[in-house]
Amino acid sequence: MTMATIFNDLMLFGLLLMLGFVLREIFPPLQKLFLPASIIGGLAGLVLGQQVLGVVEIPESFGTFSTQAMKIMMTCVPLGVSITAKRIAQHFDFTFGNMMMYGMQLIVGTMLGTLLMGIWPGLPEGWGLLGVYAYFGSHGSVATAAGLLEEQGAAGSMSIGMVLATFGVLFSMLIGMAIVNYGVRKGWGTFVKEPGKQPKEFYCGPLPQEKREPIGYTTTTSIAVSPIVFHLAIIAVCFKFGELLFKFGILFVPVLGKVSAMLYGLIGALILWPIMQKLKFDRYVDKKTLTQISNICLDMMILGACATLQLDLIGQFIVPLLLHTGICCGLTAILLFIWFRTIHNPEWFEKYLMVLGMCTGSNAQGYALVRAIDPDNKSCIYEALGVHNAVFFWQYLLMPITTASIFVSMVPIVGIGCGLIFIPLILGIIFYRKQKAA
Repeated sequence: MTMATIFNDLMLFGLLLMLGFVLREIFPPLQKLFLPASIIGGLAGLVLGQQVLGVVEIPESFGTFSTQAMKIMMTCVPLGVSITAKRIAQHFDFTFGNMMMYGMQLIVGTMLGTLLMGIWPGLPEGWGLLGVYAYFGSHGSVATAAGLLEEQGAAGSMSIGMVLATFGVLFSMLIGMAIVNYGVRKGWGTFVKEPGKQPKEFYCGPLPQEKREPIGYTTTTSIAVSPIVFHLAIIAVCFKFGELLFKFGILFVPVLGKVSAMLYGLIGALILWPIMQKLKFDRYVDKKTLTQISNICLDMMILGACATLQLDLIGQFIVPLLLHTGICCGLTAILLFIWFRTIHNPEWFEKYLMVLGMCTGSNAQGYALVRAIDPDNKSCIYEALGVHNAVFFWQYLLMPITTASIFVSMVPIVGIGCGLIFIPLILGIIFYRKQKAA
């Protein structure tokens, strides 16, 4: 990839994002649905692209926005956040809810896939397992899992996985946005109570002069280095440290080679951030600047994912794939609502939407849903996600274990799934009772 290619991709991204922004301003119903410009621009790119009208050429690199941008976002998560036992207890509902849905989808998805194979025998062996990786991490994660299955002879897994991931994204955004609108009107949102009484700028894009705020603070003099570039350098150091750490670990534990590269920066930042705090280097890190860098990546992820939805795959095995998505994602939406509504911790609805997006699409979909009711990023979502990643980062190690065992026995998959359901559930009940007693 040359600089010219990167430049052209960024220009097309900017044009589609601006198109989404303009369409959002022209058609108020899009504002009422809380659809950000990145989603509208991405869907416009899908329609204008080679899959539909053929007016513009959507480059293949758009499909990699999610994977690459997520590496930066994951690295930013631990920076500026102190993970303590108190914070873990504070956000146990977020972490445990995520873990339980992972276990549920692991069991239900795999068994449902086996059941549907009896009706549609052309489906690849073990395809039901792909659901949990398609719904947790979308196209990036399922591509890795599908590749592992195809190495073991399950031809067609990649196509099936891509369709499941696409359906998961559509579910998370269509059903998720419907839940957003219903929940806001019910008064469940912490920061948006009555959308009908919000000022005009709440729905529109441009802010009036008196409502504008700084997007970050400078921590270095621009004579030495641009503050934004300095923060990008910090991200780069954390990611490279994590990457080298994993490469060294692979020499002794080969299974680490199956771990997604998205984990490199997260682990690197988790290790380096406490060291930075000890050395008093943390005073040069501005969380607002890191948040803005994450927001740029988020818009790129959402637009790229929407513009590259693979329409040609949807017609293949559409009925069993729709059934799989509807059952797994539907159960996820219902069970998560019961969980968060019962625990009823502060900002429970924002947490519910974030986990719903994460469990049916990816972090990008979760962020998109939360942004609809938290436009100023005032919620605890970033902190809760940081705690979740610190506690449940080892989920990436489950992929090589489950894909290797699917052709041998269901016992390990059911065992892992049950553990992920009942251990967090029991711990959650204990935390809940302690909070209620307090």
